[in-house]
Amino acid sequence: MLKELVDLWKNRGIMIKAVDLFGEMLDDCAFIFERSWRVFTAELKVNDEKDTIYSRDKEVNRKEREIRRLLVEHLTISPGTDASGCLALMSMVKDAERIGDYSKNIFDLAVMVNGDSDKFMFKKKIITIHDNIDTSLKSLKKTFTDSDEQIAKDIITRYEPTKKGCTVILKDLFEQDIPKQKALITVLLARYLKRINSHVSNVASGIILPLDQIDFVRGGLLE
Repeated sequence: MLKELVDLWKNRGIMIKAVDLFGEMLDDCAFIFERSWRVFTAELKVNDEKDTIYSRDKEVNRKEREIRRLLVEHLTISPGTDASGCLALMSMVKDAERIGDYSKNIFDLAVMVNGDSDKFMFKKKIITIHDNIDTSLKSLKKTFTDSDEQIAKDIITRYEPTKKGCTVILKDLFEQDIPKQKALITVLLARYLKRINSHVSNVASGIILPLDQIDFVRGGLLE
């Protein structure tokens, strides 16, 4: 359904802007996630990236508000027209905003560890989780703008093993005697990654599922 609507919206003034802004939001989210991770792993310096990351996060929030305004305006001018598609996009936009927030949280965590990339546990598992999310997030804009159902399915396929990976890390933390600081940092990082994974998959679900099934995969809530 959304594929046909996105194609239709590209020929309508108000909705052209909404589609373009959402694509930009997804680009911003991918940027914040990448840069925050590279700061967390000490590849980049906190002070060099702080202003840019916070600025892009503010842009995500601004674009969310603008898209909401455009959707309301569109439905006011054409009441009842593609209302379900507008609601789906509204839901996806909120998920994108959450991706930006949780990605910025990773940067905030990087500030706390002050460039010490050894202050978290289970590095190999966490890096695998990060790489899966990074792959999905980088393809999310194309998934939406091209209404590419196959890419959306690929993202959703990665959702469950990535979620399980985060859960395993949290479980392992309870079973080991780990210094409090390392345990806390690892818990927060795993939680942020788990939430980003869910919101990325939620957006993908909006591409291929009807409105009443968005955020659900195989009967289970994406969380």
